[in-house]
Amino acid sequence: MKYLYLVPLFLFISVKITAQTYLPLTDNMVINSNSNLKFAAGNYSFPDAASDGVIQVNGVQNVVLDGDSCFVDGVGKTGYMIRISNSHNIVIKNFDSVFRYKYAVCITNSDHITINNNVFCHNKVDSSGWIDVWANYNLALGGGVMMYQSRAAHIYNNEMTLQNDGVALYHCDSIRIHDNDFSWNTSFGIRMFSTDSCHIYQNNCSHVNRPLTDPSDCAALLLIISNENKVEYNDLSYSGDGVFLGQYQQSATKNNNYFAYNECSYSPHNAIEATFADGNIYEHNKCNYSHYGLWLGYSFNTVVNSNETIGNYQSGVAVDRGFSNVISNNLIKDNPIGVELWEGTPATGYSSFHSQDYPIHDNNFDGNTRAISSVNTKHAVVVNNEFNYSQNTSLYMDGASATDTITGNTFRMPTGYHIYNNSAYVKNAVGNLFLPTDTALISAKIYDKHDVTAKGEVQWEPATPGPPTNLQTIPPCDMAEPEAVWYAYPEVGYPAKIKIPDSLYFDTNIKKTGSSSVKLSTSRGYDLALNYRPAGDSLSRWALSDLDTLYFWVRTIKQPTYGFQFFSVRLGDDHGNYYKYTASPTLLNAANNSWKQYKFPLSGNSQFSRSVTGAMSLSQVNYVEIHADTWDYGFTLWVDGLQFQPCSPIVGVGQNDLPAGTSLTNYPNPFTESTTIMVHLENSGPARLELYDVMGNKITTIVDIVLNAGEHEFNVNMSNLQLHGKAGIYLLKLSTGNQVITHKILFTR
Repeated sequence: MKYLYLVPLFLFISVKITAQTYLPLTDNMVINSNSNLKFAAGNYSFPDAASDGVIQVNGVQNVVLDGDSCFVDGVGKTGYMIRISNSHNIVIKNFDSVFRYKYAVCITNSDHITINNNVFCHNKVDSSGWIDVWANYNLALGGGVMMYQSRAAHIYNNEMTLQNDGVALYHCDSIRIHDNDFSWNTSFGIRMFSTDSCHIYQNNCSHVNRPLTDPSDCAALLLIISNENKVEYNDLSYSGDGVFLGQYQQSATKNNNYFAYNECSYSPHNAIEATFADGNIYEHNKCNYSHYGLWLGYSFNTVVNSNETIGNYQSGVAVDRGFSNVISNNLIKDNPIGVELWEGTPATGYSSFHSQDYPIHDNNFDGNTRAISSVNTKHAVVVNNEFNYSQNTSLYMDGASATDTITGNTFRMPTGYHIYNNSAYVKNAVGNLFLPTDTALISAKIYDKHDVTAKGEVQWEPATPGPPTNLQTIPPCDMAEPEAVWYAYPEVGYPAKIKIPDSLYFDTNIKKTGSSSVKLSTSRGYDLALNYRPAGDSLSRWALSDLDTLYFWVRTIKQPTYGFQFFSVRLGDDHGNYYKYTASPTLLNAANNSWKQYKFPLSGNSQFSRSVTGAMSLSQVNYVEIHADTWDYGFTLWVDGLQFQPCSPIVGVGQNDLPAGTSLTNYPNPFTESTTIMVHLENSGPARLELYDVMGNKITTIVDIVLNAGEHEFNVNMSNLQLHGKAGIYLLKLSTGNQVITHKILFTR
């Protein structure tokens, strides 16, 4: 059945208006043509074991059924409250509650049906057992409304929740469904089987799940062998699948469905799944924090444009044996793999399908572990994309031919590689902008025959000119302060177990030092790498030594039963080499709801044992990462005061960690506005703390009092001292009863 969207409301005005009749609802009520019925308010109880309907509308036309203030109990969850067949122009409205039937309404072979302002909830419900998504109408599960071989219906402003289906459509067409609440069902919000040319918009189909079984067989919206449908502005979130679409060997007709502006996130399975599907368009949908954002196995001639795919377990967009699919203008962020293309073992009947012909252009890939993975795929055309801050690789290619094209892209600051060519084929990658633009560094971040002779060459020169490289040669005294760039990466290689962060930001409320800490919150928590980078396009290149010590504070909220299972710190360079410092997870568990400081020499120690991957050297350290793992559970982690020594000791250091005697330090240093001064007195007594410029001119007395032995903190805001913006070096002077200590501080603007 193929009908265009030509079912406007004026088709329903042909109902013949008759005077309204007011009468009580009775069992086996047969409705005649041209009836306008208002049922008496009240509580009714009518089982329908025979499944012929409490209200029977058979072979009639022009009927209005108004159930305002009627509450109808079907008792046994069998049969139907309203049974309609072979009828035309029927209106069902205002029923306050119809519950405990198989379906509240069952409609067959009818047209021009209006269902509005009803509450059809708590009808037949199952929470266990596998759902056969390919089952036809004779195996319908139960719920609010079921329609078979019907068309031109209008369903709006209804509540159909807490049952198997909200609405189930079998072999129907031209149905308009909008502004309904189909949430919290256990099978499908809307089920469509061989149903075409419908418009579905502004419905709440969220939280459709199977609480006792695998949720992958239920969905907010199911379309099986259903074509030419338009799905817009629906809430399909927190459901087994947000959308499930399939055509497997059932039809060669193009789907040509259009999905736009739907919220499909937070699915335990897939935000959108389409298998063996042709010609569908997905635009402006949110497909975040699910197992896969868009799973499009065996899809072809598909457009994936301007969607969000953020923080999914495995991949943002995944396609097995698809072809001629366009992936464009999407935000693809914080996934283990942003776009995953491959050619797996063929499904029965589909061995002739091959992974090929992918225009991938104008996407923003941000903070993925691996941005694009193209395996056994021919002719990937990767053009004008932004690859920002990938951890492992921005573009991984293990393709089946030399026909790929990579041009016009910006590759910015990967921890690992810009391009990793794991095939034996040459890859054309001329005309891209690589940041930083240092030629030797770009070459080091491209893996090809120059690394392993059996691999193909990546032809990347000439590259698009860019700005000069900014080097950060000295680590900041607190990497947990704004201006730093932090990403939390899930590890690649754990299918169905990848966990990603829900939020990562600078926390100005819970902190140990300075103005903020770095806070990572995740409801999941497989191995996450919390990665520091300098601001902007600067490149860290620190010359450290085995004498240096890494200091950092952590605070956690752990899962009560299992807690943290792994804990490590990684220092790496920009050539793929790194040191790994492995510590006991009890250190993170001990920081539950309290700040703990950890420190270790960069040569390692008994608490943080060091191992090495590659030819790592402390002379060119590029990044620092903190890895935490809670298996399959969520956690919250704060990091603060992350710094290498020698650097000014950080605020809040425990008494046992302070040097013997009296000391004077400040933190942070350098600083842009205010700094905290730490005074440690070996003995109680008078203490005067003063600030001078480098010419010896006294600016102010910070404090002049008697202090007890131990640690004391004082804050100085340089903008309040009439310095007229004069950045530079200043001197702190601490005078006690028997000694004077000076300390340099650096004020920047």
